[in-house]
Amino acid sequence: MDLTNKKVFQQKIYSIKIYYILLNLLFVYISFAESTQSIIIGKVVDGASGDVMRGASVYVVGTKWGARTDVKGEFKIHIPTPGSYTIRFSYIGYEAIELQNIEVISAKTIDLSSVAINPQSNLTEEITVQSERIMSGEGAVLAQRKNAEQVSDGISSEEIKRTADGDAGQSLRRITGVTLVGGKYIFIRGVSERYNNTLLNGTSLATSEPDKKAFAFDIFPSEFLEYASITKSYTPNLPGNFAGGLVQLNTIEFPQGFSVKLSTSQSLNDNITFKDNSFVTFTPANNDLFGFNSRNISIPDGLPSSPSDMSKLLYSEIKSQDLNTRYESQQKWEQLGNDFNNQNWKRDTLTAPLNGTYKLTFTDIFDLGGNDFGIIASGLVSGDYINNQISRGVLLSDGGYKFYGDGFQSTYTKSIGGILNFAYKIGTDNSISFKNIYNNSVDNELININGKKEESYLKQISYDNVQKTLIATQLAGEHLLPILQNSTLKWNFGYSNSIRNEPDFRRLRYSRNDTTQPYRIDIGDNPQGNGTLAGRYFSNLNEDAYSGGLNVLLNFHNVKIEAGGLYEQKKRQFLVRSFTIIKSESIIKNFYDTTYEQDLENWTDDYIYELLNTESPPEQLFENKNFNLHGFGISEDSHERDSYRADENLFAAYSMVDFKFEVFNRKLRIISGFRIENNHQKLQSYFPTINESDSANGYVNYVNQNVVDFLPSINLIYELNKNMNLRMSGSKTLTRPTLREYAPFTFYDFKTQVNVKGNLKLRRAIIQNYDIRWEMFPNPGEVFSIGGFYKIFDNAIEETILPSPAEIFRSYDNAKGKAYNFGVELEARMGLDNITNLLNNFSINANLALIKSIITVSQINENDTRSMCGQSPYTFNMNLFFNKPEWGTTMNLSYNTFGKRIVQVADVTKYQFSDPHIYESPRNVIDFTYSQVLWDIFELKFTAKDLLNEKLIWEQGGHQVLTNHYGRDYSLGLSYKIQ
Repeated sequence: MDLTNKKVFQQKIYSIKIYYILLNLLFVYISFAESTQSIIIGKVVDGASGDVMRGASVYVVGTKWGARTDVKGEFKIHIPTPGSYTIRFSYIGYEAIELQNIEVISAKTIDLSSVAINPQSNLTEEITVQSERIMSGEGAVLAQRKNAEQVSDGISSEEIKRTADGDAGQSLRRITGVTLVGGKYIFIRGVSERYNNTLLNGTSLATSEPDKKAFAFDIFPSEFLEYASITKSYTPNLPGNFAGGLVQLNTIEFPQGFSVKLSTSQSLNDNITFKDNSFVTFTPANNDLFGFNSRNISIPDGLPSSPSDMSKLLYSEIKSQDLNTRYESQQKWEQLGNDFNNQNWKRDTLTAPLNGTYKLTFTDIFDLGGNDFGIIASGLVSGDYINNQISRGVLLSDGGYKFYGDGFQSTYTKSIGGILNFAYKIGTDNSISFKNIYNNSVDNELININGKKEESYLKQISYDNVQKTLIATQLAGEHLLPILQNSTLKWNFGYSNSIRNEPDFRRLRYSRNDTTQPYRIDIGDNPQGNGTLAGRYFSNLNEDAYSGGLNVLLNFHNVKIEAGGLYEQKKRQFLVRSFTIIKSESIIKNFYDTTYEQDLENWTDDYIYELLNTESPPEQLFENKNFNLHGFGISEDSHERDSYRADENLFAAYSMVDFKFEVFNRKLRIISGFRIENNHQKLQSYFPTINESDSANGYVNYVNQNVVDFLPSINLIYELNKNMNLRMSGSKTLTRPTLREYAPFTFYDFKTQVNVKGNLKLRRAIIQNYDIRWEMFPNPGEVFSIGGFYKIFDNAIEETILPSPAEIFRSYDNAKGKAYNFGVELEARMGLDNITNLLNNFSINANLALIKSIITVSQINENDTRSMCGQSPYTFNMNLFFNKPEWGTTMNLSYNTFGKRIVQVADVTKYQFSDPHIYESPRNVIDFTYSQVLWDIFELKFTAKDLLNEKLIWEQGGHQVLTNHYGRDYSLGLSYKIQ
């Protein structure tokens, strides 16, 4: 068995072991599960306002079984005997209702979801509702949206389950006005990810990316979501740092009862799966099963601790006039090349097996001190082989290609994640929860691009290993205050940690002047290094986020007063070291030539000379024995300013009032208030620096500023009838430059072939937001809406490209004039039985956003007026569902597309052709899902993703500068559940 097939065999053995362990855990627990009682659960809400009803009476007619709703409006009733029952709901001052024909099956949990009761009117008779009218999970999300304080849209776990979506980003793109970019970032209402914000269970998250104000949603499995929503208008009880939308991810807090679910899925991609030796990989930079062990690819211990120490070695000690110092330094420098792990340059090919995912979920409710204690635990592991056909290009200012090439990108991704949530309900007035989520993913990626740079032919290869880890935990409580007319007190403490470790990005380049010559390795001879030639790059981002919040909601007749405060602290460290492999003679030979006036023509070994003039494989070129005074050496092209430390502290306080009154016999609800945010940002050097006028304790402060903002808002909801609202809102929000966007750190992005650097002169953007929306909810699970929005940006923050004769830079800048973003959003969700009874089991969900933006950037001798970066002129989603509960069958056909949009902004004064911005072309995506329940305990699920398999294309000046061809994915999954 050869090496590569042995690796595949070992991976299959790992998968079998995982499956076996999970299966054993399942049956161990089942053997101890003895409960046969059934449980009815649900939530009671005010039919007029949508607020939860605390202390409402719920009981089973004709029995002594019943309960009162808790602080969250939820109830649970144990039913010892199966049968058909009527459930009665009542509350003082409200009309009692009954749900009939509730079928209770032995040892099952029946979820009634949200049940609405209405304030008493002149009617005296009770209302009876058939059980078929109970809202589903999707209906509950729409009911929440109907009564929300803000303009919002959402997606339920039920809807997510019916799609082919594997992560949170793929699920969020189904929401009106949302597009997914790069497979992991979301644009909302046509503005880029930097204008959005993300909360997990109401708590801020640490940033997952080193160079973006963004959360990478691809690291958050969709199976962990209870529901996700995007708030599009602002109220003071929300963070003020967003303009496009506030993404709120919510995991399940309290379980329905006992359940164990084991699921697995296997998938193939028609680009790579089962194709003989077509997947190109390299000796694993991190060969631990789940990517925890990276010791073999860390920066060598013997390396100088900072770029200045490295510079001292190369420019001072190694050329010292003192013979002993010079000898010791040269030996130390020679040893550096051997301290790196030089065994992971070798490329292998293998036949990619099926991609696999395994998941185990456990839930239960226990009695603790006479109260309910719930636990939800879920774990997920996966491994995926991905191969994309790609092309990359970079244009010069005259519109010609500086570089263009094509090739492939092979990625093996492995991940492990889990959630562990506890919730404790103390009587009916108190609830405490402790929520935890963990995800660790590792991408081993190899990129191979062959192309032409001006007059030279190039072969570029990069090896990358990126480990991303997210840990988030939250302790929260909610307490009913009967002494204050059932007012509520909420508090929370949160912590999250995000790590992005790129421990050994390796790059090399071969070149030749014409096709008749052999390729030769490009080895630098500049002691200062070169970030584009053969070398190694190490970076580590570690960000901690702490938060604490307190909110009080006071209930009066038709008036609610809410006030609260928040403290958030983010601490970030970013360390980067980039090294270039150079010819030793560039330092040693030149030193002897100039110092001792010697001409050492044959300084380089003949063996090394031969390697340099042939297309030698990197594992042969960079053997340890070749790092010596007559071969190769290590120089550093990173600088001390490239690494940084940063702190951000936010103090916020708010007050808002929510009151209702009648206008023309219709209810008008006004939510108004303000928020004050005191934000302090500090950015300083990572390494101590001397002789700097702005240094403190040896560290340079690049940014040290405090800003206080006053953020008012008003939201009006006019109830045209009980199922129809007219919403209007106006607010002021902001978006701050990220610490990375400030950082004076320049690095070469091998994937896009440009340098990236920050801008210390950035200012925060201030946004005025206006919304109007008409919405109708004719039936549970159905909605029709049409809305418009208008936004005015001051100091909009945009990416820009700055070409020069030698290099091309991507940076960030404030627009000099105002920017405008406006559009129309339409949505329809409906059952097709409204059209004909032949379509009783079909429903459709479609949404369309038409968006336009205008931004004017003042440039030398001219103004550039264009759309904002990331703005698509339209986004469109459509889902066609088939659901036949009697058969246990569900099918979904979904479609997603967007209009041409700018993905990178250019400085037009630097180019000799018009409209030099880089655009992403529209891409049409069709997915299909089929799900079948078997014997009430098994579920079979088939998905087909990206059936059209269209290329991702970026263009500049009519020339393609980036393409990706992903291939189609087909998967088959099986789950087993007991409850």
